[in-house]
Amino acid sequence: MIALPLAKKIAELFLILFAAAALVKTGILKAENSKILSKLSLYFITPCVIFNSFQKELTDEIGQGLLTAVALATGFELLFFLIAAVLRRVWKATEVERASVVFSNVGNLVIPLVSFVLGPEWVIYTSAYIFVFNLLFWTIGIRMFDRESKPGIRKILLNPNLLATWAGLITLFTRLKLPEPVMLAFSDVAAMIGPLSMMITGMMIGGMTFRNMFSNHRVFGVLFFRMILASGLAVFAAALVVRFLPVDRNIVMIMLLGAIAPTASNINQVAILYNRDAGYASAINVLTTLFCIVTIPLWFMLFESLIG
Repeated sequence: MIALPLAKKIAELFLILFAAAALVKTGILKAENSKILSKLSLYFITPCVIFNSFQKELTDEIGQGLLTAVALATGFELLFFLIAAVLRRVWKATEVERASVVFSNVGNLVIPLVSFVLGPEWVIYTSAYIFVFNLLFWTIGIRMFDRESKPGIRKILLNPNLLATWAGLITLFTRLKLPEPVMLAFSDVAAMIGPLSMMITGMMIGGMTFRNMFSNHRVFGVLFFRMILASGLAVFAAALVVRFLPVDRNIVMIMLLGAIAPTASNINQVAILYNRDAGYASAINVLTTLFCIVTIPLWFMLFESLIG
């Protein structure tokens, strides 16, 4: 069963989260320091993780697996966009709420979980979801917050995570081997992703009060739509794929893990940039992250029972 190893790894990561929150509560660290760490994670560590994941021998199986992963990730995102469109009409969902339903934290949380549960060799398939995420987030996602300016193609293509994907694909398909010290540096930096991401969220939690988290009661609606409704539909869709299509079960599980993750931390940063209720966005991110310690193992238990 994969649910038990997942629960153990999530518990381990959350111990780091609570330790970071305690450091902020005691005044040793400041919550605003998390912004610097967020940039470090987003623009340095995650690209290293993505690039490092491609450093393996290309086989027909890996090539087919990447195409399958991209197709699955795209399918999940289209499902979430559909849910967000319905919520906009029937629940009057705001930009922050819709983005929180659509975009999940596919990098910071999913990568360490995949590496721990399935092994580092499977991390390469997370880059497929990250690729789809970045492509959609920096185009359609940005338009949710900024309807005045057109999305910049240059900004999309030069995103460090996409650049790392392109560079990784080049080394994969050309079989280019970098010097050992360079690869060891990439590997060492990549190993930081799990602990650092939990520290960032923990510092955010440490800077908030429970009163601030719950000041907008609609946060519970977003929590339900993201972690229960959207995730539940993703689980049943993934189970159908495994049962009726000839796909690798592990690849489906990796994509499902990305689909049921908490809301993306990028939403907080964009909300600040476009003045779209950043405090509310942070509360959603924190609560969905805390909630996932229960939902992710439970959803995987259901998924395993559905596929037999």
